[in-house]
Amino acid sequence: MSYMKNANVLLLVLFSISLVAGCKKGDTGPEGPAGPAGTKGNADVALYNFGQQTFTGSLNLLLSNLSQGKVDSSLILVYYNPSTEAATAWYPIPGSGPASTYETRFFVYQSSTSPVSAYTLGIRTTKADGTVYPTQVTWRKVRVIIAPASVVAAGGRQIPGAGLPIDVNDYAAVCRYFNIGQ
Repeated sequence: MSYMKNANVLLLVLFSISLVAGCKKGDTGPEGPAGPAGTKGNADVALYNFGQQTFTGSLNLLLSNLSQGKVDSSLILVYYNPSTEAATAWYPIPGSGPASTYETRFFVYQSSTSPVSAYTLGIRTTKADGTVYPTQVTWRKVRVIIAPASVVAAGGRQIPGAGLPIDVNDYAAVCRYFNIGQ
């Protein structure tokens, strides 16, 4: 169990490196300049805000205006603010909940093609043994960041000098990096 958890975290970090490391402040992408001088570019980065959510075991949130290409080639980061914590406390998914009482994970799937394409973000809370967490939880807010890759490379290739420029577990650091509001 621990091996799979560590392997999943490693895969997430490697995926994040491959998507995020190719960009830096001032880069020019296919759509033009990154942004005004002195700012980080965030062209096409989407921030979905969801209000209070109360659920037991699973939560599904609709992500609209997404194409399969964007989902397949984007870094997707999910954070939540538990009602038992300060309003400024952001927990990353996947990860442990407050006081490590539960674990969180997420997945994205296409839930509609007509009249437009829509995706659902499925969030699950589990106990350490992988079974459903049976206690109701309330989150004040949920935020989903979808950042399209500027370069999509074939698997196994490494971008020279690649290093993760941000801690994706730190919601505030991610917001600063992508120049999006907290």
